[in-house]
Amino acid sequence: MQKSIARSYDKIGQEYTKQHGYGEQLSIPSLKKFLSFLPKNAEILDVGCGGGQDSKFLSDNGCSVLGIDVSREMIKLAKKFSPKSNFKITDMMKLSSMKKYDGIWCCRVFHHISIKDQEEFLDKLKSLLKKNGILYLTSVVSDKKTDYEAFDSGNDGLLKKRLTAKNFKKLIAQLNFEIIKFKYWVGKKGMEVIARKL
Repeated sequence: MQKSIARSYDKIGQEYTKQHGYGEQLSIPSLKKFLSFLPKNAEILDVGCGGGQDSKFLSDNGCSVLGIDVSREMIKLAKKFSPKSNFKITDMMKLSSMKKYDGIWCCRVFHHISIKDQEEFLDKLKSLLKKNGILYLTSVVSDKKTDYEAFDSGNDGLLKKRLTAKNFKKLIAQLNFEIIKFKYWVGKKGMEVIARKL
């Protein structure tokens, strides 16, 4: 799965950052809210950092940032765009849990994680956070009454999982996170949570 994601984003990196990155300000209010829960000079892990636009905002606001992505092309773009941040081509599941972060920013990634693998993915995120660390996570909203998986017609048919808001919140809470803030975005097509590790 990670290989197909890497291949797809290597192919569409330039186009994706133009459409969803450098010119778009959609994440700014959420980034500001995320920062408000973090200590000064916080250490942040940006999971699925893409072209580095969110890493740059966090670095420019005094954070020490490591941005990771499975796409070589995305990391190449990120290094140019945000030279103050650190970047690495890697799968988050392979990171050592010895290193802990004050906050994890995971935007527009979770919908690529299958329903079968989502708890393991969230467990790994949790293991990388300090106690009382802050997690920001987004998901695509289900247009049905249940969670389901579908494959995108674009981007080489990548997985685009959809969750109900109720199940998204339940999944995070049952892994011992306290949800601080929940909101819909992009006209209820997406949703986000800010949660604290207990």
